[in-house]
Amino acid sequence: MALIRAGQTEKALNLLEAAIPDLPPEARQEARKYAGLACYFAERWPEALAYFTAVAEESAIPEDHFNVAMSLVKLGEIEPAHTAWERVFTLSYEHQDAPESSSFFEKKLLFARALLDARAPDPRGLDLVGRQLMGFYTTNHITDPGFWGMRRVPDFESVLVATREFYRGMGKPEAEWGAYLDGIVGQLDEEGRALAEGMRGYT
Repeated sequence: MALIRAGQTEKALNLLEAAIPDLPPEARQEARKYAGLACYFAERWPEALAYFTAVAEESAIPEDHFNVAMSLVKLGEIEPAHTAWERVFTLSYEHQDAPESSSFFEKKLLFARALLDARAPDPRGLDLVGRQLMGFYTTNHITDPGFWGMRRVPDFESVLVATREFYRGMGKPEAEWGAYLDGIVGQLDEEGRALAEGMRGYT
């Protein structure tokens, strides 16, 4: 992991690939996950997917299936990615104490942003940000990033920007985006309302 974080993915992969065959099962799974991460950060998406899939086949940890979903998006396999995401969704509720590097709420924004980057915005991705995550701020009437950061919920501005990008990417007219804003501004605090009003248009 130290090599991966340092960007030395080839060296990390060489070490992992040499070690994997001789490792006990549990350590082998962990090594495969690290190998997948090394490939992912090196943008070697097919290899990353192969490693992550091997890990996920024997795992009920949501993050292992999230890695599969993200790799599939990078490969343009959008429908399989959504299927993998549904597995993440289910497991996140069934195994709330599972180890994770990002929270379930952070994963929602990461997956939605990956769909945008892949130019694959659709109603399912929009729902993640425009309803599921936006509900935190409209229900609690709090948009302070420090408050939500302590709870491992993405910041309001990032979610709002992503929601606007989905509206635009899906070809929805600005008037429809404006109507969405009209529906949430009354449920936001002063700072949130100011941000929302500043994003009325697509430009």
